[in-house]
Amino acid sequence: MATILRTNGRQERLTDLSLDALEQAVGGYIELTRTHDGRVMYINENGKLDGLLLNRKATLLYQYGEHDPIMGDAVVLTMAETKAEEETSYYASD
Repeated sequence: MATILRTNGRQERLTDLSLDALEQAVGGYIELTRTHDGRVMYINENGKLDGLLLNRKATLLYQYGEHDPIMGDAVVLTMAETKAEEETSYYASD
């Protein structure tokens, strides 16, 4: 089950991984990023431009977090969800 990391430090579970649910969870268009351990993390594509609050937990997890902070809420997938996501046609090579 995916976890929503809120900027206020709260965490919530997310079972619906549809585009609409992900966009609602991060408050806008999504951008796919990765955590240090390779899990998928969705963030708000315009978090910095929109002046969203710093997300400390997501920044610590982000693979480039020491140089590039995450602004706004984020959704982190489990390793099983990440593997399933990678097997979709979006990631598959021809």
